Amino acid sequence: MTNSQRHYPMFASLLAAVVLCAAATPALAQEGFAFPPARVEVATAELREMAPSVDVSGTVVSLNDSRIASEVEGVLTWLADVGDAVDQGEVIARIDPRLLRIDVARAEANVARLASDYDYRERQLERIEELAAKNSTSKTLLDEAIAQRDQAQHSLADARAALDRAKGDLQRSEIRAAFAGHVVERLASVGEFITLGEDVLRLVDTHRIEISLPASIGLSQYISPGMRVSVRSGAVSREHVVRTVVPVGDAVSRMIEVRLEVAEGEWLVGTPVQVSLPSDAPVSTVAVPRDALVERGGLAYVYKVGEDNTAEQVAVDINAIVGLWVGVTDGIAAGEQVIVRGAERLSPGQAVEIIDTISAR
Repeated sequence: MTNSQRHYPMFASLLAAVVLCAAATPALAQEGFAFPPARVEVATAELREMAPSVDVSGTVVSLNDSRIASEVEGVLTWLADVGDAVDQGEVIARIDPRLLRIDVARAEANVARLASDYDYRERQLERIEELAAKNSTSKTLLDEAIAQRDQAQHSLADARAALDRAKGDLQRSEIRAAFAGHVVERLASVGEFITLGEDVLRLVDTHRIEISLPASIGLSQYISPGMRVSVRSGAVSREHVVRTVVPVGDAVSRMIEVRLEVAEGEWLVGTPVQVSLPSDAPVSTVAVPRDALVERGGLAYVYKVGEDNTAEQVAVDINAIVGLWVGVTDGIAAGEQVIVRGAERLSPGQAVEIIDTISAR
């Protein structure tokens, strides 16, 4: 017996089962059999003030992106590694402090010497003043003693200032982070002699970030602080608040800068984003959440829940997009429930079961 002959009874059985199922389906439908309703989540269509939008490219930037320089000279003995997270005031580099300690010791010795000289001049002036009170010395000698005492006092003050500076230089041999963030670049290497003002590290504040984008001056009349706009990067979409619109345009590009608020951890510094900005005055329109849109064959649809709890497919035209809301024309009325979760698997007229009502912003 060949293989085809051996498997023929199995194929015949499967074919018979398929024919029986196909014949039974109309019978089940006639007897009132129905598939379980689709479980969906819905939101309520709203009447909103919306405006046409234009996409503008922007970038996530840090409010503090600094090249940290040394404030003293010396040999670099240690550097934080690239990628290290540091707190404000934490040591991120060290300069060899040996010569700086010597400077402190010399400054302390100079202060002690001048302090002794000042005490001597002060006591000498007191003796001359006693003699002058008895008319036992000349006025010239008294004036000379006062001048010498004052000079000693000024020299001591200068020496104390030099000591403070020497101690400050010793403290600055440990370079500390001016703000919390991450080390992103080493600009010097251990063992190098670092001069005053030479860059050693690049430190980026990864906690305080914003989105910066250029916008045409013509759009400025439609953008205001506090406005929420949609921001996208790849498959990620979020809403952000406009923090400020810089009221100065570039004379060449005719562009202004717009800054958006960003919470810590929402984006990485340097991420390119697309921002939807209003390009005209807002108009009143029926709006649905973006998640309610279903695109098929180049057309946009919205499924709304009918009175008999079935899915009604409605073709819509989009007239505005603001944040997570889409303005649509015809077919959808304010107050109607539109399906935002589970619409991709629906067919027109299919029964639905509402498991949750989403309150979109």
